[in-house]
Amino acid sequence: MISCTQTRMNFKYLPLSGLFILSLSLSASFAYVMGEDDRLEANPSQAQMAAVRQTGIISIQGEEFVSGLVTGANCDVVISAGHAAIHWQTIARKGWRRGELRGQGNFRFNPNPRAELAWQAMTFVSSGYERDDNIGKDEHDWSIFRLPEPALAACKNINVVRNKSDCSGDILMSGFHFDKPGTKMIDQSCSIKNTSGDGIIVHDCDSKDGSSGAPLFCRYQGRSTLLAINISGLTRKDYFDAGVYGKSGLNFNDRQHKNFAIFIGGAFHKALLKELKASRDRHSLEE
Repeated sequence: MISCTQTRMNFKYLPLSGLFILSLSLSASFAYVMGEDDRLEANPSQAQMAAVRQTGIISIQGEEFVSGLVTGANCDVVISAGHAAIHWQTIARKGWRRGELRGQGNFRFNPNPRAELAWQAMTFVSSGYERDDNIGKDEHDWSIFRLPEPALAACKNINVVRNKSDCSGDILMSGFHFDKPGTKMIDQSCSIKNTSGDGIIVHDCDSKDGSSGAPLFCRYQGRSTLLAINISGLTRKDYFDAGVYGKSGLNFNDRQHKNFAIFIGGAFHKALLKELKASRDRHSLEE
């Protein structure tokens, strides 16, 4: 099997193809389904699963941008990708400056727009991209936000997988995709392909633009445990550009679509535990 370090490509650096330019204002998860598309719209029974019910979409300055997951005892902690909160490069014509908050911090969250739930403004808490030397590196591509009030009437404080190797069951990814606007989609027919020591997980869940920040859950004996968040992707046609990806791109020969996710460990896990404790404290004050 090709190692993850050989195959890992950051889709934030996707080259141009054909006659058009992919706008950099979109999510960095410009992934494309190859082969069978196993994504399904969440049905009523699946929507009762905490893993699906608590997956939502993040809006930045009114643009529905990426996916995220709400958790915490007070149902007010949202996690997503780092590039969902912080610009990973400077683009003068767009007024983007590397390291600055996107949209001047104008973030909103909605667990299910189609259910006519209200959009809630949220504040930025922390990210792996807060340090200049971390920006653009996949292993630091995470962010945490806080809602002013619970997003749902009740949330399950979802347990986190402590070790990547402990995930021996099926993988489920719940999220939003630009080709299915406002529709919560799930793929429960995917798996882990490989992992690396820096916390990157290679998986084959189907996704398209907008799925950055979508949570991946390990499913075993009827239980769903939070494993990672989706951050970027790669298609077969992209590996030809050795000028962008270097020699490692030549090693990508899997016929199936691949995505990359960041394991919830290290600094990400520590920051999440800190904010989950704060959520418990806020919940206690409200009781």
